[in-house]
Amino acid sequence: MSITIKPTILAIAIPAMGAFFAASAQADEPTCFYESRSGDTGNIECATYHSEISNTRAFLETVVKRGKWTKPSLRPVILDVRSTSEYKAGHPEHSRNVPYPYIYQYCKDVGTIGPEDDRQPDGACYSTDTTQGVGGLLKQNDDDFVDYVKKIVPNKDTPIYTMCRTGVRSVGAANRLEEAGYTNVRNMWEGFVGVYLKAPFYVRDANGVPVVPAQTVDEPVDLNHDGVLNDLDKNGWLYHLGLPVDTRLLPPLIYKPRADTYKWN
Repeated sequence: MSITIKPTILAIAIPAMGAFFAASAQADEPTCFYESRSGDTGNIECATYHSEISNTRAFLETVVKRGKWTKPSLRPVILDVRSTSEYKAGHPEHSRNVPYPYIYQYCKDVGTIGPEDDRQPDGACYSTDTTQGVGGLLKQNDDDFVDYVKKIVPNKDTPIYTMCRTGVRSVGAANRLEEAGYTNVRNMWEGFVGVYLKAPFYVRDANGVPVVPAQTVDEPVDLNHDGVLNDLDKNGWLYHLGLPVDTRLLPPLIYKPRADTYKWN
């Protein structure tokens, strides 16, 4: 009797043990989630960092509470990972510029005045000059990015809030820091410029009556009700939120390895 039972027990026990160890291994892996503007499309990274944080909360924690932290050694840091030209055009006060995944954007000549009108008000190019750099970009090296952050934020328990233009580049930056052992990294989901918020609207016929059966389509929202859909309706730090912007290039806060790129050209 024991001869026939033991194989059965082993047959049950081995898969169970395998499932146990697999579950244990999965528990050690960081939770992966998609929180960027593009969801899980377009080769967007799956996020493994701590969580998201709103621009308003980041502003309260880094600017409003400045000098009032219970642990000054763990004061929160806004890490602006936009390009040097974007940072120069305006950034959150006290934020540190460590560009990722590119340092600088080469602009195509699209204006009539000079280099200054080839860029949007926030410093981003209207169109990149793909004949320069790598596809129009001066790329950032992953290791160089992490090593620089380690120099300016050595305590890996420090709250770090990564921010880019629309909340996509900052996802990759936050992942690199989480992979390097930083425990309290959050992504500023709205970004500095932000995007249009969308809401569902009924599809209507020529007379303005909702079609039957009811159908909806997501449309951008005119947040300031001025009848025009433009940058002022984007939900980021700069426009709709209207949070304070600093244009000073303070030496302790800029990206020193490529300080030469804080210019319009």
